[in-house]
Amino acid sequence: MKRAIPFPLLFLAVALLVGGCAAGQANRAPSIPLGAGPKIQFVRFKTSDGLMLSGRIFGNGGTAVVLGHMYRADQTSWLEAARVLSSRGFRVLTFDFRGYGLSGGLKEVPGIDRDMQAALDFMGRPNKRVFLIGASMGGTAALKVAAKTRVAGVAAVSAPAEFMGLRAGNVMDIKGPKLFIAAAHDDGAPEAARRFYAEAAELKELQIVPGAEHGTNMMQSPDSEALKRLVDWLKRNN
Repeated sequence: MKRAIPFPLLFLAVALLVGGCAAGQANRAPSIPLGAGPKIQFVRFKTSDGLMLSGRIFGNGGTAVVLGHMYRADQTSWLEAARVLSSRGFRVLTFDFRGYGLSGGLKEVPGIDRDMQAALDFMGRPNKRVFLIGASMGGTAALKVAAKTRVAGVAAVSAPAEFMGLRAGNVMDIKGPKLFIAAAHDDGAPEAARRFYAEAAELKELQIVPGAEHGTNMMQSPDSEALKRLVDWLKRNN
């Protein structure tokens, strides 16, 4: 007479089997519906120093937009903006910087420009035009990458010139459209945006919006003024 397998052991075996299958398809996760909006594709890509980053792609437009998150947040802070931008015809990537969310490595702020570069390279494969957009430290990283790599445009949201060892570099070296945006009462953010704007070459815009919110906190509603201005800038420069 055969002995029945105890339920806890059976459950563990099934879990290990399912987990193994999922790990084998880490780079090919299926799309899932996001309410009435776009579908999300889960992706992974590697940095130049060997770290594996986790991201999500929204939409399937011909022009790509990479969204870098702010300090003490992760890629989910860009969710509302990603929904809106993908509905406007852009192919949008959100991702976790090293040490954040599902990405590998430690939280090393001075190295996140490598993550932004990896995201740009990843999205640049199927798309010829890629915009870089970053909030706070993500904006600093976006400016640093755009100063040395040609992009369709770059937008810095509440970005400081320097943060925890990460420096934006020389914005004069950035070609193409540039947007510097900050809330009027967000500590030093509007002053930094004005300095970037003054130092940058032409094809530049400065947007100071009402309020005191920082980074993606300005963009948590599809009706937010900051998000509307960001969308407008992208559409005009696409």
